[in-house]
Amino acid sequence: MKPSFLSRFGLVLITGVLTWAPSLATALSLLLSDPEIRFPENYDADRAAKINVALRNPQDCKYLGGLTSHWEPEWATRLVYEGDEAALEHLLTELHRIDGLPIRLTASPDLSNETGSALQAGSWWVTYSHTAPDTLTVRVNLAATSWGEDGFQLQLPKPEPSEEAASPIQK
Repeated sequence: MKPSFLSRFGLVLITGVLTWAPSLATALSLLLSDPEIRFPENYDADRAAKINVALRNPQDCKYLGGLTSHWEPEWATRLVYEGDEAALEHLLTELHRIDGLPIRLTASPDLSNETGSALQAGSWWVTYSHTAPDTLTVRVNLAATSWGEDGFQLQLPKPEPSEEAASPIQK
């Protein structure tokens, strides 16, 4: 019994879809050779430029790669860095200096369990989503070897003194 025209056409169609599907899925994500966040069109251009400068000029760490997913509505970006506590502290300090930028700090027991195949785990990630446009998230990899024998320890920068701030000690 010879295969019908429809079954041969279906086989050709399935082969074509399977051939093109990986390239379509890849087209929905953009690998980033340099750290960059693509902010929404209505985002404060000055703040966006300052954030991207801070992300491109981290001290004593290495940018391992990044990915922007063109999946609506998030349009999420993940940037991966390798470095020690001092490098992370420097990056957090630079980001903290940007007026009006909340930074969310989270930790993972092991980012290699969360990364998928496109990116390395690194020491930390910087993530951004269009659904939370005013927040950067820094996700620390507690399993990174860059933290040394004592594990991850972070000292946050001292807050700038404020004239309006009251003393924590009440008289």
